Amino acid sequence: MLKGYIISLINNHDATIATRLLIESIEATKSQVDPVILPATTPDTIEEHLEQLDMKDIKYTYPVDASQDGVDINTGLRLTHYKTKNIKSRIACMVSHMRCWQTAIDNNETIVVLEHDALFKRQFDFSSLTKYFKGGIIGINSPIGATRRAYLFDELARKIHGVQSVPYIDEKDVPQGLAGNSAYVITPKGAKKLLDKVREIGMWPNDALMNRQFFPWMQIVYPYYTEIQKGLKSTTTQ
Repeated sequence: MLKGYIISLINNHDATIATRLLIESIEATKSQVDPVILPATTPDTIEEHLEQLDMKDIKYTYPVDASQDGVDINTGLRLTHYKTKNIKSRIACMVSHMRCWQTAIDNNETIVVLEHDALFKRQFDFSSLTKYFKGGIIGINSPIGATRRAYLFDELARKIHGVQSVPYIDEKDVPQGLAGNSAYVITPKGAKKLLDKVREIGMWPNDALMNRQFFPWMQIVYPYYTEIQKGLKSTTTQ
């Protein structure tokens, strides 16, 4: 059983409800995940948490408005700005993920990272994936955004395997842009490579950083184990 670190805002009504629903879905699907609530970084605690990560001088370098769109000269990636009015909230969300990565390294353990608006829709048992897993990062969520066309890949998996319980794992469909990362499995090795990349290029949204051009060994599993809670506005960045 893997520990599942749930990034959740403390003292936030919507986040509390969503977190409870997530934990209930773990229990209802008999998923092999031991839930651990990680109090989310907030705009007020960014500096404190970056200092704990020994990364207090890291700057946010991802585009914040459309005038900065284009190809990044340092990475060669085509960038599209993250459409948010509150960039500090976006940074806080990223720092929360970075803390999970550091935890995987410190404890030398493979973990599941979960945003509180995820919801398990079928049983997750990491032992069923180990023979496919290349040992870095594997997405288990139904991503949002056209780059992954989630419903099409779910259908593809059903056609290939006939049943939903058999995983179909691929690397080609890891996005090169933003697509959502509400649930993924990460090893200490994968976590170290992510943090090293942050030190190299600066801080990006986690779902922009975790792309195939940077990490060609990243994988996605179909059919998905989790989905976003319907009708719930994400509060991980408030």
